[in-house]
Amino acid sequence: MTLRELLNIPSSTNKPTIAVPLTLGPTDKISPFAQKLQQQNPDIVEWRADYIADDFSQAVMWQQVKAGAQSELAQKDVSAMTEAKMLSEIDNAKQEFMANWPQINVQIIKELTGTVFNSIGGFPVLLTYRTVAQGGRGEMSPTEYATFMITALHSGFPFAAVDVEYTLDEPLRQSIMDAANKANVPVLLSYHDFESTPKNLPALISDMADTSADIIKLAVMPESEKDVDYLLQTTKNVNISQPLITMSMGEIGKRSRIEGYEYGSEMTFAVLDGTQGSAPGQLTINELLQAWQ
Repeated sequence: MTLRELLNIPSSTNKPTIAVPLTLGPTDKISPFAQKLQQQNPDIVEWRADYIADDFSQAVMWQQVKAGAQSELAQKDVSAMTEAKMLSEIDNAKQEFMANWPQINVQIIKELTGTVFNSIGGFPVLLTYRTVAQGGRGEMSPTEYATFMITALHSGFPFAAVDVEYTLDEPLRQSIMDAANKANVPVLLSYHDFESTPKNLPALISDMADTSADIIKLAVMPESEKDVDYLLQTTKNVNISQPLITMSMGEIGKRSRIEGYEYGSEMTFAVLDGTQGSAPGQLTINELLQAWQ
């Protein structure tokens, strides 16, 4: 099964699926992105939740609640005894907040997810939370990361696929994959190396393919054109049953984003004109389409 068939994204060309990253933070407006999305018409949107989810973590949300209570207290003219009592009440409120956090967290994630789906006009959505270790902005603990992904998958919104990092501890990784399978969402298993191009790419891809993942993605950093050629030839020659997505990053690797489909890579990542990229070397959609002419 091809990637387009798996994700139910039809096409009349032999070109790869084009994904664009949604990298908006909590203070960014989504409407300009949505307008450009309609104009430039990619195949799928990768929601990079790591750009926003950490701003709604348990620690951040409690600090906001606590700061609000302390600010209110500071504005009151009270005795030292009363102040001590009110501070004690804040500590008690923290215990209550922590006890209620699982339910609060579910609602927050559902609202974040709903904002994305309700704003982008029916485009398929790939759910991604990229950790700092894999080149993203996400600083959640592995358990928090898994909880976020599972909760989003249970939110009731129809994700086209979910990205799961191969480097995540196997039990947590499998818990996300199990949740995705239960929600009938294909799993894209990803691995990123922002420092170099590993010399064991065929073995790495094969090891990833030996999991229950539906799609395999590999992104590496080349030091020379030889590294780019190595990635492309590996993509062509590796024998796995799942759709494969590969790319060399950075300036040297740009051509892999253009030529990769000729070697068997079934998705390429580009950016909407005037929007922020999510990895070094990404072209705009217009640059990509011009290169294919």
